[in-house]
Amino acid sequence: MKAIDTREARLRLDTYIEELARRPHPVRIVRKGGCWHQRCAAAGLKLVTFGGQRTYLTHYVTTLGRTIYVPDDFDTWSPTRAWQILRHELVHVAQFERYGWGLMILLYGVLPLPLGLSWFRARFEMEAYAETLRAVAESEGMDVARSIELREEIVRRFTGPDYAWMWPFPGMVRRWIAEALARIEREGVAVKAEPSA
Repeated sequence: MKAIDTREARLRLDTYIEELARRPHPVRIVRKGGCWHQRCAAAGLKLVTFGGQRTYLTHYVTTLGRTIYVPDDFDTWSPTRAWQILRHELVHVAQFERYGWGLMILLYGVLPLPLGLSWFRARFEMEAYAETLRAVAESEGMDVARSIELREEIVRRFTGPDYAWMWPFPGMVRRWIAEALARIEREGVAVKAEPSA
């Protein structure tokens, strides 16, 4: 998935970050490297995934409550990608606000199983990835949102060590993605105009 970044994309990202900070309950963006608990989480995830999750600190964004923890090089990411990811993460902020810390941690991290069949984690991530697909459609067009590359990247994350094999049924994930894309099209999401020939 490749985004064409422009001044407009940078402005959109900067505006979005400012909006997050101005919410009634502000959302903070914090670098992971400076947080002891994020370094501990990285070590723990590497252990429980038998080394499968090695890039938690350097490639993944994590939301806890109203704080979004980003890799230390987040400022160098393409503005379009960063904006799409923050849209995804704001869904997790809303989930924390809806369920509270205790229930969210219990459902996301433990029930019914912490590895291999994590129904609640999968449901929370499906909600957030629906927003990812919407953000991709808005910024890069429906063709990119429908692309095999994006679909298979999401499937890999659901069924692989990134999220501790949370949902080992790739066919179900693909069906869910197709349903999410159909919903985006039905809702008439303002998608990026395709370039004219």
